[in-house]
Amino acid sequence: MHKLLQHLWLLLVVCAVAALAAQQPGSQPMAPAASPQSEQPLFLMHAVHKKAKLDCDGCHVAVNEKSVVLRRPGHDECTTCHQDDFDTPKPSMCAPCHSTFPPKNAGDLVPYPLFKKKRAILIEFSHAQHVDPMGRIDPQTHSRADCSFCHKLDQQGAYATFPGHTECTACHSKPGMKPMLSPTSVSSDCRGCHSPEEIENPGYKQRHMIAPHVVSGQWVNLKFSHAAHFKVRDQYQLQCTTCHDDITASKGLTSLTLPKMIDCVGCHETSKALPVEYRMSNCQVCHIDDRSGPAPASHTRYVKPDFHTESFRQHHSAEASAPGAKCFVCHTNVSPQAAAVSQCQACHQVMLPISHTARWRDDLHGKYAAIDRENCSTCHVTDFCSRCHNELPRSHIPLPLFKNGGHAQLAMENKRSCFACHTYQDTCAECHARQGR
Repeated sequence: MHKLLQHLWLLLVVCAVAALAAQQPGSQPMAPAASPQSEQPLFLMHAVHKKAKLDCDGCHVAVNEKSVVLRRPGHDECTTCHQDDFDTPKPSMCAPCHSTFPPKNAGDLVPYPLFKKKRAILIEFSHAQHVDPMGRIDPQTHSRADCSFCHKLDQQGAYATFPGHTECTACHSKPGMKPMLSPTSVSSDCRGCHSPEEIENPGYKQRHMIAPHVVSGQWVNLKFSHAAHFKVRDQYQLQCTTCHDDITASKGLTSLTLPKMIDCVGCHETSKALPVEYRMSNCQVCHIDDRSGPAPASHTRYVKPDFHTESFRQHHSAEASAPGAKCFVCHTNVSPQAAAVSQCQACHQVMLPISHTARWRDDLHGKYAAIDRENCSTCHVTDFCSRCHNELPRSHIPLPLFKNGGHAQLAMENKRSCFACHTYQDTCAECHARQGR
């Protein structure tokens, strides 16, 4: 029985370790290539090796002595422990790494990880902890230095690539920095950023919370070019954070997102200097597949969004004053660079709130002002009140009748409104104190 268990354990380790040869650190997850052994079960190689208490540096070797770039583990790393299995290869042994048997060359290797552009290769990452709080500009690229340092454009200039060990080592190789990244990094350093068991496990839930277009860097059926936008960045005052405005506050991978349609509308629908062929009405600017007909409501600023209901109009203050609010796309009197309070004033100084009805001035505003004067001060200053309240209200006319008894009923109903201008000592006591003697 003991020998049987040994054979079973050896078989599991052999198959799992063989799949390790397909690993390629730094690459994005990839779907399994077509394989004649596609019926073979998925071996979770890192999970098996972790259980065997093996260190990361046993398989992940630097490309040279001083480099932090790791090459893909190959037969040399595997044969350290499993030479006998490579001397007499079997389909079940090669299937986890190769799409053909017998293997021909490196061209038939199954990509690793197995979930290309569906999983994030990091455990977690906070942009908020890595960005430059001053947002300094690189004089050579004219972009934010912190963005362009980590994210380089691909050969076509379409997408920005994800950083690798080379970019990370600029900071994480300094003394005292954790996790430490160096040619001699140990497992604890690797696991400061990576959790390979979770990357290769299709049942791991957290990776499914990250949108596929965030991991892959692109939307389905859409074309985009960073290079084309960078060519006109000075003309239209474009920066990385013009479109990726929420990236600097992102504290985790699950909160990341690509720019939304409203970000595109902000320039491609509102800029008068933009050539006609690049406007939102030309579907082929962005769409790979054929599109025709009128632009959807999300593609224009001339259609009121569905969520702009009467309730939203009364309670929109939180959304409008939040960082990254997009009110300026449709409300052109609002500057995108303005502070939150200034954005509110830009609208409310030229448009009366819905509460300011015909009755507001005469019957209602006093009660609301007494409850929340800070809200009134969004648009009004003290002088605004005194300009009216230094004049007689219409209820006081004719003043002799109002003074000689006409005020009694109103005073009994709402004495607080009287004290907006009067005090007992300087007004009421003039008559009522004598009557009480």
